[in-house]
Amino acid sequence: MSNKQQERGTRRTRRRGADASPPALRRPVGSYGNKSQRVVYVATEGSKTEPAYLDLLNKTLGRGDEKKGIPAFYLDYCHPGHPNGLRPSQVVQQVRAKAGPGEEMWALFDRDAADSRDADIREAYKIARGNGVQVALSHPSFELWLLLHFKQWSSRENGIDNRVKDQLRRHPDAKGFQDYDKASGKRGKGLDGPRGQSLMAEQRLADAVHHARKLIDSCQHGECSAKQADRASELKPATGRRPAATLSAEEYARRSGHAATCDPLSRDPSSDVWRLLAALGIGSRAKQ
Repeated sequence: MSNKQQERGTRRTRRRGADASPPALRRPVGSYGNKSQRVVYVATEGSKTEPAYLDLLNKTLGRGDEKKGIPAFYLDYCHPGHPNGLRPSQVVQQVRAKAGPGEEMWALFDRDAADSRDADIREAYKIARGNGVQVALSHPSFELWLLLHFKQWSSRENGIDNRVKDQLRRHPDAKGFQDYDKASGKRGKGLDGPRGQSLMAEQRLADAVHHARKLIDSCQHGECSAKQADRASELKPATGRRPAATLSAEEYARRSGHAATCDPLSRDPSSDVWRLLAALGIGSRAKQ
């Protein structure tokens, strides 16, 4: 190679390095080095339980299972960067910043009890729809999704999750959750050990999806149905689908199974985390 060719190559390398995104923004190969893995970018409001659950999914099912129709995947988690978590609109903005054009993006956040969050939640949905980000809202909190692994829960909680957590601690099949989120508990909100094993049992995952879908069918709005989500394109592989950013409000709402006029803040109780699992091929069963 001539000196001029080397010089041009050096300039091109430097230019690419100057223009390239930081390492955190580049599409990862996947935790197991499988280049065929489907990479899904996920940002969450919380900094403990939600990341721990995503990590369980990666470790337990990320390699995929051809017999069960689960392709290899990797959930690339965006850490909130703050011990108290993020506001819903910040969650959406964070996953937008990390994912590249055309990537699959999900934002997980809760309703919680603070009325001051209502306007921000609506803003988060608006930003998400306009940028192809799928939202998984849990009302009142992510702990409802954990409880749905073990039992159905249909009581309206108005953003308060005390009873949901209490039921989770008391359920006989929720191994290791007896001291969940208690000051005296050694693991706090961690999902390691028996807790993770309880959640990741195949039947528990199927039960959680089934129970969450039933909450859509019983939504007080009256025109919501989980079967609407079955026909939505985000439950199929991303290749060849219409960009979510071009969807109307009605089409975007249909992806959750809810009617376009169903206010997310009124979906009490509900958890759309099941949609992320369904998109990955996890938790399906005949009776749904």
